[in-house]
Amino acid sequence: MLPTWLTAEYLQPRLRAYCQDEQLKVLKIWAKPATGKGENFVGVMTRIYVDYQLGDGSLEKKTYIVKQALADDVPQTQVFFEYDLYTREMDMYEFVLPKLKELLQEAGLDGKLTADAITVDREYNTMILEDLAPYNYVNADRVKQLDLAHTKLTLEMLAKFHAASIILQERHPELLTKCFFIHFFSRDKKAYAEVFAGLFEAFLRFIDGQPNLKKAYGAKLHKLRAHIMEYGARAYDVGESDVRTLNHGDCWTTNIMFQYDDAGKPRTVVAIDFQFSNCTSPTIDLHYFFTTSLKEEFRDKESELVEHHYRALKANLEKFSYKGSFPSLQEYELQFERRRFMSLLAHMFKPCMIYNGSEETSDFSSLYSDTPEALRYQKSVYASEAVIRSATKLLAVLDAKGLLDLQ
Repeated sequence: MLPTWLTAEYLQPRLRAYCQDEQLKVLKIWAKPATGKGENFVGVMTRIYVDYQLGDGSLEKKTYIVKQALADDVPQTQVFFEYDLYTREMDMYEFVLPKLKELLQEAGLDGKLTADAITVDREYNTMILEDLAPYNYVNADRVKQLDLAHTKLTLEMLAKFHAASIILQERHPELLTKCFFIHFFSRDKKAYAEVFAGLFEAFLRFIDGQPNLKKAYGAKLHKLRAHIMEYGARAYDVGESDVRTLNHGDCWTTNIMFQYDDAGKPRTVVAIDFQFSNCTSPTIDLHYFFTTSLKEEFRDKESELVEHHYRALKANLEKFSYKGSFPSLQEYELQFERRRFMSLLAHMFKPCMIYNGSEETSDFSSLYSDTPEALRYQKSVYASEAVIRSATKLLAVLDAKGLLDLQ
């Protein structure tokens, strides 16, 4: 279970540095998987248990999360390497997130943003991270999705992240290396074109199996097939008058963790998993988050939620005494609206995100390939009343705005 190199001898100097205790001694280390089958397609997550003695003689038992890149022989690994996902997340935990934390503290915007990194090891493509579970951080239910209280708290967290990243771009642009300007729809990359083509084919098979949806939207969606990557790229393009931030890039229910008060209400939230972080409009994060994670009955509150994020972002920038240009609420809403096609693209992932059936897979290609096993998995994830309701509502909105027509 543990990598052969992950020994007490390996961990001890790294824990000494993190705990600032040169006398710390690691006594014992063992492991269990940190995620279930199908919960993480991008890396291998292991929870390690460490017994150690501090310099003052006291004994500690702690857990940490070890996050490793997938093995080279796993088919999707090459996709992830082409998009610099592993380098990007290591850069986030080693350089960017500590600097964002420092900037937020400087502005008096306290509160935890994410897990600390104990160590980032590029030789082994591995990070050892603080385990948030002992601090009572838990995931909300990805199947039931989020109510307004969870959603607004998450938007406030994103607004802190986005605001600090605007200041980071001003003061430390060298930290945002070229990997942060790569995204799913980058025009000079190829692998995700295959992924999205397959995801869209699965979506079309679903539409063709729903007589009402097929009649209303089938012809338009089939024509759209050849254009989804370019329309996605346009959503990520940032104009001179657009706000540009570092985005989380994959903000959905499983990648955020909440602490609750005694009454069961969420009181704080942190983000995890930064493989897809990239520099673009913050409204991309909003579309992705709303589409994948917001309960369907609250989707009509979208305008109110965009305003909630905008006001939090603006207030945070004021705490930084930010003097750069910033849009009015109306301009920001237009920036959000211009990227609405992103909601259709995010919806390609939604069926497996809210899936609660018996078909399991740890193979990323099951989401988009056309092998018998993959087709069975796709059919199962789409055979859900929640997906039918969600797709019906989304397509009606997009069609009314002309976004299912060729642009």
